[in-house]
Amino acid sequence: MMDKRILAQLEKITGRDGVLTSPEDLAVYSYDGTFEQGCPEVVVLPRSTDQVSQVVRLAAQAHIPVVSRGMGSGLAGGSVPSLGGIVLAMTRMNRMLEIDQANATAHVEAGIVTADLQTAVEKLGLFYPPDPSSIRESTIGGNIACNAGGPRCLKYGVTGNYVLGLTVVLADGRVLQVGNKCIKDVVGYDLLALFTGSEGTLGVITEALLRLISKPKFACTALVEFATLNEAARTVNAILSAGIVPAAL
Repeated sequence: MMDKRILAQLEKITGRDGVLTSPEDLAVYSYDGTFEQGCPEVVVLPRSTDQVSQVVRLAAQAHIPVVSRGMGSGLAGGSVPSLGGIVLAMTRMNRMLEIDQANATAHVEAGIVTADLQTAVEKLGLFYPPDPSSIRESTIGGNIACNAGGPRCLKYGVTGNYVLGLTVVLADGRVLQVGNKCIKDVVGYDLLALFTGSEGTLGVITEALLRLISKPKFACTALVEFATLNEAARTVNAILSAGIVPAAL
């Protein structure tokens, strides 16, 4: 059970509505898309990078484990609090901070649902290609943490190919900003690649700067049936060998 003094400090940081302790609430945050389970001692729902920083700093000082969580749709058990402690749920940090049409970028908070981001940019003639199977219930922060793919990664690549910048809260509460809008950002260590796919082990992603492309003007879908799996596989190879790369196949 979490120390009452720690709970009071958490409420001071996020407000009373940002701290959940009832058994019913804790149960909701005890599992993800796997069969793994682990009940947290408290769930905290921050609304800003500064609040995340304060919570992580407090946890570090008190030696309390922290597990960050988006929508809990992951299939790797990464958001399950197996050691109890604090679940840091990022779903209230779901704002679209900027869509820069001239530079074809989107600056978003980590808790925004991927499908909502795609809908917003497509209204402006832009396109965010990554399409994980959980696109309607997964967050950008979770996608980046797992370097999510999806059927369209055959043509367009995975999430990491569209990450230009990140705001990350490190384990001691310090805030790190890496990357920018420049496509040729090749100076120093590639910290974007380090954090992308790290599944929360190196820090808590709070904001992301994402690369967009022009929305395709046309789409065509075809259905072909095969008698055997081998015939289908050979056809896939033949299509790709011919230099044709469909959006999904």
